[in-house]
Amino acid sequence: MKGKLLKKILACTLVASLMVTALGACGDESPVNNEKTETNDNQKETSEEDRFGGEITVAFSSAPENFDPDHASSDWTVTAVTNHVYEGLFEFDNDSNALPQLAESYTLIDDGKTYDIILRKDVKFHDLSEMTAEDVKASLDRWFHVNPAGVGISEYLDEVEIVNDYEIKVKFTQIYAPFINIVASPVSRQKMLVKKKVIIDKFGDDIITEHIGTGPYKFDDIVMGQKVVMSRFDEYSRLGGIASGLTGERKAYIDKVTIEFVPEESVRISGLESGQFDFVDEVSTDRYPELEAYPGVAPTICDHGTMSIVAFNCGKKPFDDVNMRRAIAYAINPQDMALSQVGDEKFWSVEDGSWFKKGNIWYDAKAGEEIYNAKDDEKAKSLIEASSYDGETITILGIKSDVYGSNGALVLQNKLEEIGLNVEVNLVDRSTYFDVIKTTKEWNISLSRWSDMNPDPQVFDPWTGTNGWITNWSGEDAERMDEVFDRMIGEVDYDKRYSIVQEFYDEFWKSVPYFKVFNDKRVYGISDKLKGYANYGQPFFWNCYLED
Repeated sequence: MKGKLLKKILACTLVASLMVTALGACGDESPVNNEKTETNDNQKETSEEDRFGGEITVAFSSAPENFDPDHASSDWTVTAVTNHVYEGLFEFDNDSNALPQLAESYTLIDDGKTYDIILRKDVKFHDLSEMTAEDVKASLDRWFHVNPAGVGISEYLDEVEIVNDYEIKVKFTQIYAPFINIVASPVSRQKMLVKKKVIIDKFGDDIITEHIGTGPYKFDDIVMGQKVVMSRFDEYSRLGGIASGLTGERKAYIDKVTIEFVPEESVRISGLESGQFDFVDEVSTDRYPELEAYPGVAPTICDHGTMSIVAFNCGKKPFDDVNMRRAIAYAINPQDMALSQVGDEKFWSVEDGSWFKKGNIWYDAKAGEEIYNAKDDEKAKSLIEASSYDGETITILGIKSDVYGSNGALVLQNKLEEIGLNVEVNLVDRSTYFDVIKTTKEWNISLSRWSDMNPDPQVFDPWTGTNGWITNWSGEDAERMDEVFDRMIGEVDYDKRYSIVQEFYDEFWKSVPYFKVFNDKRVYGISDKLKGYANYGQPFFWNCYLED
């Protein structure tokens, strides 16, 4: 049986990391610059030597509270910034495979309960000291104690043991199959990044404000709430290999990267157009045509981003009745929801009921095939008739300032009224929303947005089984889901584990404690001069260079 701690901590991780309103996630392997096509036959590729040099300024919409990637108050911007400065033992490639980065390899021993990890040699920290097993053990110990994902796993941990300077063993009390995927997770508050032991000893559980990593860039200046300045680390210990996602080659061509935190979209856009910024995040879809037409800049569409989610309060009538949950899933029109929440279909897609995108090892094309995107009002009405619903008011809870969610709530209200339900929409401020969700049951349906960069199916456990955060779920359906996740956590053979994941999909769509409506895409803006930008996850700027 899963421990309560795992539920509680991983739920907090997902609340903060999956319920996002600003997370870019792009999956195309090829570096891209923009949506425009250049057709100059005389253009020559910049030589390797000429790619080095120059400075860029980037504008991010969100200013983080700190740059400690383990801390519970960190957000996606923290990971986007610190990926330049720190590295993980393992990182994800474009196909969502966790590959060694600071690790050289690992082997499962002790009947699958111990990860024997060999470390790369001659890896330099920014102070030119060598990374050893002492640093990695200190980083893992802190991750298990501070990072929400690590804390959630810690109840299964026996110990982290140093074998020698370049080998550690992570020992669990039972098999914990998703460990490598979780420590490599690109999601904020999950990823394990290696830090110097002396820094960890100095700060302990407190927020780290001195940063010494192994990454291709190092911090020169941090002005909280305003900007960070990073410069190339000339002694960077490159892994080499083909760049794919966060794995492989990381070349710091650009001398200095300044990231400014600019919440106003109009300021970010005007700064890009004037040449003040070379890259901006979070461009609204209605500004896309402007950037497409403006000389010297272009929009970049990311194929991955977030998922629109409808979640039920399964611990309260009427959605303690599975017939009611299934009725909503059958009735909802994902296309109408997407049009109201996002707009132009260029920026969203209605795919299937899988929580992982096509190409991912956990993708299942058959997930939800009879119920997802069914748009079957008659089936929905028959399920309502078979339910215990007696006409009580159903409350859809949303955030007043979130146009994305509030528009969706109104469209959903209209659809539910069409199938005979009595529905109200309650839009509140952000803090009240989370307070109501977490501490009361005065809601029936909530709309939110989750990242689609999920590292492993196990991360859905806290939302899906008994007393899952947000769903308040219990009963036989929830217990069956618990049993599926218990088996999933203990299966290290990926083929066998995939079969268990398929069981998860089957059980999920039978009971529907929540469901995905559609996938949306993110839009960034980029200068034509900035080349080599790779569409992956949070933006990063190694392997990028400037070209006049």
